[in-house]
Amino acid sequence: MNLILSNSREARPGVRRRTLSSKVELGTFALMVVAVLLALAVSLIYLAHANRTATRGYVLKSLEIEKNNLRTQTEIWEQRVSEARSLTAIEKSGILSQMVDVKDPTYLKASLTSAEQLN
Repeated sequence: MNLILSNSREARPGVRRRTLSSKVELGTFALMVVAVLLALAVSLIYLAHANRTATRGYVLKSLEIEKNNLRTQTEIWEQRVSEARSLTAIEKSGILSQMVDVKDPTYLKASLTSAEQLN
């Protein structure tokens, strides 16, 4: 049994209450270990986040390249479709039926312009 000093200045038997400070005792080594573990946890979280961000950037870049390739192919196919439409439009018009093969073509000789004569 312990004697407890109270505000009444009398010594009487009693139960001493435990406080948090008396239960937890950390030395400098334990604080260092906790600090290192905390720094390690934060750095691992940062590393995981940076890795995830880099992976997303790589995926986005490959998707962007694929999108550009598909746009190029679409433009090529649109050009081919427009060429085919224009040829069929010409064939359907009456212009081709009125054309006649030239039997004796006459060729003209082009004269040089003044700029070409200087060179």
